[in-house]
Amino acid sequence: MPVQSSLPRRAAKSPTLRKIAVVILLVAAYQIWLSVQAQGKAGAGVGEVRDARGRFSVDVELGFTPERYHILQLQKHGRIAGTDGHVVQLRSVAPAGVDALARWYWVKSIETPEGGVSRR
Repeated sequence: MPVQSSLPRRAAKSPTLRKIAVVILLVAAYQIWLSVQAQGKAGAGVGEVRDARGRFSVDVELGFTPERYHILQLQKHGRIAGTDGHVVQLRSVAPAGVDALARWYWVKSIETPEGGVSRR
């Protein structure tokens, strides 16, 4: 009677399952990299001056002049107040929005606007 191999051993020999495992590992590594590189992007004073709803203003610096795609993505997390070269000024940003913004690899830094208050 032939000896049957265990399920994990047969799975390790399957080329399809190995490819799926490699893809899962690559996605996990990318998500970890996004979390690690997001750590130092938010400035020290971000979120200190809040409005009645707990939202605040931020200046998001990109490493390039923003295009329509970037503005639309940033708009998901706050109101666009304007741009100045590589900086996009966002208003009414929630704390969770800052975390989401920092995870994007194309965001260079997130700072409090000069003066610390929303310019309206």
